Amino acid sequence: MLRVLTLNLQHGQPGVGAGDGTAVSGSLAGADIHDPATARAVLAALAEEIAELAPDVVALQEVDLGQARSGRLDQATTLAELLGWRYRRFAAAYAGPVAGLRRRPLRTALTGPGDDVLGPARAWLGQGPVGFGNALLSRYPVTVWRVMRLGRGPATLLRRGSPVDPRSYRLFTATARNLLVGRLEPPEGVLPGVDALNLGVTHLATRADTAARQLAAAWSGLAALPGPHLLAGDLNLPADQVAALGVARMLGDGPTFPAARPVRRIDHFLTDPGSAAKGPSPTASETAVPEAVASGGGLPVGPRLRAVAAGTHSFVVSDHAGTWIDLEAAV
Repeated sequence: MLRVLTLNLQHGQPGVGAGDGTAVSGSLAGADIHDPATARAVLAALAEEIAELAPDVVALQEVDLGQARSGRLDQATTLAELLGWRYRRFAAAYAGPVAGLRRRPLRTALTGPGDDVLGPARAWLGQGPVGFGNALLSRYPVTVWRVMRLGRGPATLLRRGSPVDPRSYRLFTATARNLLVGRLEPPEGVLPGVDALNLGVTHLATRADTAARQLAAAWSGLAALPGPHLLAGDLNLPADQVAALGVARMLGDGPTFPAARPVRRIDHFLTDPGSAAKGPSPTASETAVPEAVASGGGLPVGPRLRAVAAGTHSFVVSDHAGTWIDLEAAV
């Protein structure tokens, strides 16, 4: 069995669980994560909560790298180290500060000056890489990493004030999106019959039409890889809209947003379409789509995946609840 957790990290911002306290940090309600020590304490508290849930893989969205608002930490690396996990990868949707000159990274890992067009200048000033994106953390080996750009939605022009006053207008550009895929190779006995799993994480646009196009592109790119597939992340689409798109089979159940009182499920798991196993009809935690929606363009998929348990969990950070599934391969 493989347990997978997906969580919109919201750059480590303390959320509804921050006042509950943990053995590591005590109460973190109102913590100012601009301070590096405080930001690390919040991630330490999150790592403790994740360890209690005991997932094998964590898919993260809204992850900061070197941002002032989150203590300039490398959040993916810090969290992986706190969990004691070796395998991790960050994929920047954009390089640059949250408030400032955002730009397309030359290489999404942002591990050195050469990964960003302004990286050499930042290095000359004594500044490290800075970006924002998705991440995968795993206790099991990941042998290949891939990143696919999903583009961005249209810009939005808002008016607040007189229509004849140019100062009343503000132009908001959409955030670039990407898909990060890891080829996970679980140890023998974890997923019998599965030698490797293509596991993707993404965070889609807030506009439903743009998110739908990005989801179709993300699944097409993931499903083009041979073997079974699992896509996790904040899709910004409710379950009924995801099901209506018919791109894949949904796994998991339970509302995830807003974390304080969840009423909507916008964080999802998707896997290869078709019946996962002989037996009763799919339940709410395993929604089927027509078999005609073939994945991978005819590539061998291998064993189908099914969720044998699922749930949601609110953490010390974020305005989203995390959602998790326990995976088995159907025989």
